[in-house]
Amino acid sequence: MTDPRPSSPSGPSRGFGRGPRISDLMTREYDAFVASALAAERAGDAETALEYHQGVPMFRRSAHRVVLAQLVDLSAEMTPWLWARWAAYQCTRVEDAGTSCRESTRSALDYTLRMFYAEQMRHAFDTGADPIRLVSGVQGEDWAYHQICTFELDGLERFLNTLAGGRLADGCALAREWVGARVGGFRVLSTGPDGLVVRDLADGHSVQLLDLGAGLLADADGWLIGRLVPSGTTPALMFDTRPLPVDAQTALQASTGDRRGAWITALETAFAEGRLDRSLLRSEDRELVTDVPSLQLLERGTPPDALASTLRQLAQGRDEIGRAAYRVLRAAAEGSFGTDEHAPYVAAAVVNPHGFAEAGRLLVAPAHRAAWERWAPLVPEPARGRLARLAALSAAAAA
Repeated sequence: MTDPRPSSPSGPSRGFGRGPRISDLMTREYDAFVASALAAERAGDAETALEYHQGVPMFRRSAHRVVLAQLVDLSAEMTPWLWARWAAYQCTRVEDAGTSCRESTRSALDYTLRMFYAEQMRHAFDTGADPIRLVSGVQGEDWAYHQICTFELDGLERFLNTLAGGRLADGCALAREWVGARVGGFRVLSTGPDGLVVRDLADGHSVQLLDLGAGLLADADGWLIGRLVPSGTTPALMFDTRPLPVDAQTALQASTGDRRGAWITALETAFAEGRLDRSLLRSEDRELVTDVPSLQLLERGTPPDALASTLRQLAQGRDEIGRAAYRVLRAAAEGSFGTDEHAPYVAAAVVNPHGFAEAGRLLVAPAHRAAWERWAPLVPEPARGRLARLAALSAAAAA
């Protein structure tokens, strides 16, 4: 494994390729909107950031717009760990010339492309395709890029020291405690009423974690790699972002020794040997408030015979995730959803803006109160508070 800290950023991320790009469509007004959106987001003002962001027509269906919309909906319910995740997310998106944060993003992007996408980059050049599509996809969706930028190349610490301000800076005391955390290997031991319990493969100890749904990601054997950080609540630890489901050998290698980048070598080896597929690194739905991927929520909340058509409608821009979230909440309210170990799905559904709004309108009859009171203790904030609110509304409806 080569060192992920090159002396200077360089390489394919400087921009090349063919065909129109978003930058070619930007006007002076749109550039001003982008600058205003970034300033608002770095001050912790998601509402203003969203207004400016969706003022750029090309961004109205972006994954970032979905993140901002959820943060706007939760603006009065932010937890310390959610502030920290938002800051960690922002540090991977910095493009401000001349800043140390941009050095982190450029270097992390170049390194990730060399380590995990060299063949795809060569193919793009050889076939005349636009490699910028790959580059932008890696920056927006790649788990390894986000980890390298945020932690290995100090992007989070630099962001907190130089760009975070206002309400974001005030809410990010916990994020500073995340700096220096390392990726390790884990095996899921249990999920359910007692939360998520994993075995840390570095020392063999069992650890109870804040359960945002990571246990649902692992296969039957339960192997994961991820980075444990303080949660600011109980349980005291959590994953900094959705962990990566892997095989046993990769999980064990990621926990070996004191090397900062042991996990990178472990993944590189697993891909080279065909034990894991590189597509594992890419995910379009980078959630902040849950570790349940939105597509899993969609599958859980959609009848099997309707799934294909629902996925087509999702691809066409319809908010099928929000509709699925409501269907999950409806099943939960009716007592037909599942067992306690499925609580992360209910939590993911209730923090979805559309799902929660519809539940507050349609699922607050007296008959629903017991169901909401049953699910609320099984999930962390802010989902717990939302379920408690639905229970209170259901109780009030009886008066």
